[in-house]
Amino acid sequence: MLRIFLSALFLVSTVHAVTISHAEAGKHIGQEVTVTGKVSGVRTIPSGMTFVNFGMRGAADAFTAVGKPGVVDGQALQAYQGKDAEVTGTVELYRDSPQIVLKSAESIRLSGTAPAPQAGTPEAETPEIPKPAETALGVFEIEPLDLKLEREEVRMAGKSPSGFVPTNAEVFIAMPKDFKPQAGQRVLAVVPDFKSEEELEKLVRQHAEVAVPKGWVVLTAHCPTPDEFPTDGLYAAVISGTMRHLASRYPGAEDWPLFIAGSSMGAGRASLASGALIKGDFDMQGIFLCSLKWQDLTKSIKTFSPSKNAIRNMKVFIAHGEKDFYATKAQSLEEAQEIREAGVKEVRHEVHPGRGGMDAASLLKALDWFAEPE
Repeated sequence: MLRIFLSALFLVSTVHAVTISHAEAGKHIGQEVTVTGKVSGVRTIPSGMTFVNFGMRGAADAFTAVGKPGVVDGQALQAYQGKDAEVTGTVELYRDSPQIVLKSAESIRLSGTAPAPQAGTPEAETPEIPKPAETALGVFEIEPLDLKLEREEVRMAGKSPSGFVPTNAEVFIAMPKDFKPQAGQRVLAVVPDFKSEEELEKLVRQHAEVAVPKGWVVLTAHCPTPDEFPTDGLYAAVISGTMRHLASRYPGAEDWPLFIAGSSMGAGRASLASGALIKGDFDMQGIFLCSLKWQDLTKSIKTFSPSKNAIRNMKVFIAHGEKDFYATKAQSLEEAQEIREAGVKEVRHEVHPGRGGMDAASLLKALDWFAEPE
């Protein structure tokens, strides 16, 4: 009887909840609302937490519904991929992005339908399998990978202050369907920030939607650590391991031109990883940085002593959003000048009308610039 009463109470409360689009969620922090929109991605991490994402990470319309294990069946939530959905609950702010933590399976449903099926029901046993992501020029596929780091990669990562030594990395690789490498095949390695560490598939998809139609391979990798900050060489190590994995399938991939990208905290991490990747004999040719508040290229050069010629010949594209709440234009311009003073000949700084995080139009410009012949 209590279960029936609580279900009825929930249904009554959802009738009175204000309905808004996911783009408006950030204006309703602390309020109980029903958020509507199309689901852009669903991901369950090893802890069992499931993230149902709306909009693009870092964009003004980003919103996430969070399903905790034991409360909502993560497998059933996979059926929401690419569908119009409604989420009811109290909007919270997590790392500058609005979210609702689901209180029950009834908190989320496909628009105009019944709530998500519970584990053990026929509907939950056979969730809809997401289709490959469609792009303007075809289809790309995303491969998840649990990568075991080799001894040299562990050495590159280094031991953390707490004594943690990384051994595995979570990796996602996006490439065109029926991929066949071309001469000079380019790779974009995306370094996550604090927010996107738990949303790697969404992060790689966001960049792949721009880069893969132009023939690029896109990858991202992360190794959780118990320390507040990763070691100087961690992201170089996990990218190095991912390139090794590609070379095992596509001989010569270790020599493909490599470009690295990052937004916000990921921008700092990307600049730090570049020196170690050059020192590791990768063909590092460029860096794409968004929402740049600080960069560590100077530190990377001092720590890893990469080739001065390789640093000089890299291209660095810095994109800054007019509505960026993380970094100011003055800060990104100052960091751009420091990168020039570190020895990089070609540095571009452009302002776009959006917020912080990756800007698709800026990424497209950067890719075209990176591909220009010397």
